[in-house]
Amino acid sequence: MTSVRAVALASIAVVVGALPLGAQELSRYRAYALESSVASVVTLSGVRQADTRTSHERPAKIQEIEWRAPYSRSGSDLADPVHDVQFSFYDDQLYQVVVTYDRDRMEGLTDTDVIDSLSATYGVPLLLRVRAPGIASKADVPADTTIVARWEDAASLVTLSRGTYAPQFQLVLISKSLNGRALAAIKEARRLDTQEAPQRALDLREKEVVDARAAGEKARVVNKPAFRP
Repeated sequence: MTSVRAVALASIAVVVGALPLGAQELSRYRAYALESSVASVVTLSGVRQADTRTSHERPAKIQEIEWRAPYSRSGSDLADPVHDVQFSFYDDQLYQVVVTYDRDRMEGLTDTDVIDSLSATYGVPLLLRVRAPGIASKADVPADTTIVARWEDAASLVTLSRGTYAPQFQLVLISKSLNGRALAAIKEARRLDTQEAPQRALDLREKEVVDARAAGEKARVVNKPAFRP
């Protein structure tokens, strides 16, 4: 167990970033920088451009990319402790990075272990262990989540949290300016979707009627000459 814990800690220290001690570069995770374009994240992560998902087109384009760590045995030397990373974009600018750590590869690590490792990149946290889900994010923080630590500057916010009952660590980086715009755009997009839902349903029914009529006419052309009473 001690060796697994040591490997996981070493892995976090290596893969979070190669910044010098105390650099406090809160706008970066590994090679990824907040406000980067979709194309740059696709290139760095190795995911396919086709895997980019667009959730809203207006009033701003909201897109997401998911990266999953390749499989490796738990306990492997410097096995990547990350399970997956979610990248969210506002009009082609990366505004949020959500890093979910693998439960097995983090087994045995305490809050202090993880905070100490992350502090080598992000510096001393400003906040420790808060139960209230008051951190701004694209999604609501679940009620059973504890905010373990927070790092913050004028432009960026970094939050480390873990589940209270299912102790899985998660790291969230956001661009403050872009995150606010993205949240407002998502809220407006949902309002527009709700407002226009009745008309979209009507348009869909009309299209189905037209398509069914066209299919019937096409079948009639084939079947009428072949019909024998």
